[in-house]
Amino acid sequence: MRDVTKTKPSHYAPQRAAASAPVIDVPTTAEGMKLAKEVGEASNLSTEAKAKLIRSIVDYEATHGQCSLTFSRKLRKAIRPASS
Repeated sequence: MRDVTKTKPSHYAPQRAAASAPVIDVPTTAEGMKLAKEVGEASNLSTEAKAKLIRSIVDYEATHGQCSLTFSRKLRKAIRPASS
């Protein structure tokens, strides 16, 4: 018997469809924009931390459609300054 599962040239070509998809850098839902604004106004966070939190909002929206109440609470908890 001969294995013929990978005999087409298309199996060896790299996938290019993912590279042409537009990259979204800002939240698109109302709740996501509200959370991103709160992150931007947080004075206790570094620029890198703010960028990471905003990216997590965008990623969450991409997978779930909109920000849930649980996600919003989790993000707001990350924004709050640590108490002494």
